[in-house]
Amino acid sequence: MRYEAKKDSEFMRFNGRVLYRDGEAILGYTNSYVEMLVKGSSIEVSLRTGNNEEVNQPGLKVYVDGELSDEIVLTKEKDKIRIYNGEANEVHRVRLIKITEAAMSFVAVGDIEVDGELVSMKEEEDTRPKVEFIGDSITCGYGVLGEPDSEYTVREEDGELSFAGVLAKKMDWNARWASVSGYGMFVEYTGDPENIVPKVYAYTNWFYDKEERLDYTEFEPDFIFVNLGTNDSGHLGDSNILHGFKSRYESFLYTLRMAHKNANIICILGTLAPGVYKYVQEVIDKVKSQGFEKLYGLELPEHNVELDGMASGHPSPATHVKDADRIIEFMKREHLI
Repeated sequence: MRYEAKKDSEFMRFNGRVLYRDGEAILGYTNSYVEMLVKGSSIEVSLRTGNNEEVNQPGLKVYVDGELSDEIVLTKEKDKIRIYNGEANEVHRVRLIKITEAAMSFVAVGDIEVDGELVSMKEEEDTRPKVEFIGDSITCGYGVLGEPDSEYTVREEDGELSFAGVLAKKMDWNARWASVSGYGMFVEYTGDPENIVPKVYAYTNWFYDKEERLDYTEFEPDFIFVNLGTNDSGHLGDSNILHGFKSRYESFLYTLRMAHKNANIICILGTLAPGVYKYVQEVIDKVKSQGFEKLYGLELPEHNVELDGMASGHPSPATHVKDADRIIEFMKREHLI
């Protein structure tokens, strides 16, 4: 049977900031996915991406009943890929997840062809806590598969190995990402003020469609993690940029609160930006004095390269795991979990 990838389909569940266009579901941000229950012997999925050079070709993983089944790099602009082979009379849960970020590529999921049938997911309810991760390359899992000083390629990125991905798995959260490598709170890593996360946050996927605004009511997170400031950090010696950073951070917090009135907001920083968290804490103290509630801050230690290694100039998988554990302990201390 053939199924169309659409938002209201009872036969598939999409997760993340997904765009729906002309019979396709466009996976953009880190760890966005489609999940299905299949009773059949195979699933083939039509996939489309942009005209990406090799270093930006998107990566995906396939899970069957929670176990990793396959890893895919989409090397063609259009392809039909078999993501599942199984027993025809058994029901299995299949998840196709995009582990690379929206800024570099997209994956449009088109027709899904099943030798057998998909089982309705209409009665399933996802009761897990909802969480949103906002950040930069660290939150994306940039370079986490790379050698210590390897050059850029999105093929070495795996959002599931980021501290956020580790957290989501350990805590069994319904999580989504809004993270962009190189982008900051007030300036990007080069000092350019055009490329910042607050600019793109209000759009479903600004990198694919610069018109469609995000419907905030579609996903109401219990927790929002903000991991921004690393890319600003090299420019905060300029007093004007420092002032702009703190001002933008404050306004972004209010943007988040207006969008999600009951969310716990946790601001973290430090893994690659030692000495910068103090400015975040200044902002937190200021807005809390004005009555801003459910707001928390956590300074993470700088990554220990000698002990835990480094990946493409970024935190290693070991560091990501340690940061995830640090955040869990912090949340326990604050009685958030």
